[in-house]
Amino acid sequence: MLEFTTRAGRRINRRLRQETIIWLTTVDSHNTPQPRPVWFHWDGHTVLIFSERNKAKLRHVAQNPRVALNFNTDKDGDDVGVLIGDAVVLGEPPPATRIQAYLRKYKKGIRDIGMTVPQFRESFAIPILVTPKAMRG
Repeated sequence: MLEFTTRAGRRINRRLRQETIIWLTTVDSHNTPQPRPVWFHWDGHTVLIFSERNKAKLRHVAQNPRVALNFNTDKDGDDVGVLIGDAVVLGEPPPATRIQAYLRKYKKGIRDIGMTVPQFRESFAIPILVTPKAMRG
């Protein structure tokens, strides 16, 4: 269980609730880190990410479930927030309430990329669930 009562823990928890982008880093078959920005939903315990089908991150998670999540820093390289955890590609959708919370968070973003919610759900249909095990900031 992560400790969110420390100064760094409170800051990371706040960012998990407020930020719209987090960087997901997986490891490819050559053990090369592969970072990518993703949309996410934090429920206080896990990070939910949706992926398009047949993307490299899905293969990477299947081969090696250890991932890192991190936020952009400020302009001086401060305000670091990194989570290390285990990811799993879910075989079934997460609870409907969780999906709705995710879609509410990204309603404007979905519109900004020229999609409707049904189009987004069809394209980004593969749920990835990350359970953070450690953090630093």
